[in-house]
Amino acid sequence: MKYNTRVNSPLLLLSMLCATSISVQAVERPTGLSDEDIQYVKQLINNEMQAQADAKAKQASTTGFEFSGYFRSGTQAIIGGGSKNSGSCYSLNYPKNDGVYYRLGNECRDYSEFQLAKTQQLNGVNFKAVFMMDFAGDSRDPTATEPWSRRSRQLYVETDNLLDNGTLWIGRRYYYDQALGSVHILDYKHAQSSGNGVGVTDIRVNDTDTLHVAAISYGGEGELTGNKATAETNYQNFMADVRYEMDVGDAGKVVFALQNLFVNDAINEAGLSDGRTFTVQWQKQLGMVVQKTVFQYGTGAMALNPGSAGTDGGSFDYAADSSASGFRVFNNGLIDISKKFKIDYLVMYEKSSDYHTLKSAGVRPHYAISPHWSVLGEVGYNAYQTKTNGIENDEQTLMKYALALQATADSTQYWSRPSLRFYLSNFDWNQAAGQQSELSVAGHQGDESALVAGAQVEVWF
Repeated sequence: MKYNTRVNSPLLLLSMLCATSISVQAVERPTGLSDEDIQYVKQLINNEMQAQADAKAKQASTTGFEFSGYFRSGTQAIIGGGSKNSGSCYSLNYPKNDGVYYRLGNECRDYSEFQLAKTQQLNGVNFKAVFMMDFAGDSRDPTATEPWSRRSRQLYVETDNLLDNGTLWIGRRYYYDQALGSVHILDYKHAQSSGNGVGVTDIRVNDTDTLHVAAISYGGEGELTGNKATAETNYQNFMADVRYEMDVGDAGKVVFALQNLFVNDAINEAGLSDGRTFTVQWQKQLGMVVQKTVFQYGTGAMALNPGSAGTDGGSFDYAADSSASGFRVFNNGLIDISKKFKIDYLVMYEKSSDYHTLKSAGVRPHYAISPHWSVLGEVGYNAYQTKTNGIENDEQTLMKYALALQATADSTQYWSRPSLRFYLSNFDWNQAAGQQSELSVAGHQGDESALVAGAQVEVWF
């Protein structure tokens, strides 16, 4: 009997395994075995041992804790002009939770996020538990007397192989980043559905397209006006969020999103409004420009702020007329001019029938002057006009200029962190902004300005 490609006898296989894998010499080599047979079995054993080693390594890599996070902190002071702010953070009273502003040299709150994640496999099912807290406080006051905010930002469990397709999750999620991302230059999340809920992400529709669905609850927050001001709204509303990622080949990548806010008008007397936002986002690199273009259209409770854009979400007006509408369009990107020179930019226009008009444009050039040091500039302009009872108020304008010296591990990389910055920022605003957004010192009239010097560190890890 001759064995050319495989060994059929369990007894012979056992004999060869003993002889080749545990250094025990066979008393007599079994007859009929060629050198090729011996080599074949050795390869089988090596493959099996390698597979076992890989499985152990994979298990070890997915059973530990992962730690990640972000924070920024700094100090600043007015060195010219004046404002009640006593430092940076000049913004207009746009419904984003902390206003609209260009952020370089214009942040006066220390802010941090710390996340722990635990991944494990139980009975063949993959689980991942995520816990993230954020902490924030005003960097202009001593921490000993400062009321810092603390909250759970993420608290959820997901599993990626319990369903035949997709990742199931339940809990509290910071959901803005799913498929859509954000606008860094404004610290702006343009589709913010974060909160407690349930969903399935990464559902494969075909070889290129992916679907994400979620239902997220909201409390009764929101400003009620007129005859709706006494309505009871302290009950759960929820957001249905659907996002579809489509790869369109050479034309880039398109994301379609629908956020539908269902308002639980339990007494059915206040006439509270549901709301919805349709978002289309297109991403494609155009030459040296890595860009995305976004169009959003909001109705009802989301006409005030399509997408509930901001850093916290929840910018709804439950008292809105159901026919109210608003839209936002913007283009944001990074122009990679050379290894040393890059420019981040944003152009935005937003208009809602019942609330406001916003025009915004900004650029942040970045130039490497040595392996670790770079110079940054930022110019940002915001023009914001609100409506009160259908009547337009005076337009607010805010102009910002900043110059910063920055140290990073690699100055040629725009996103290199940690970054240590020293900056000068100048702000100019008109009388309407001074009054409506409370930028001016009480009693001052006309245009105002402020010159701020500061230092800041920013890191993600």
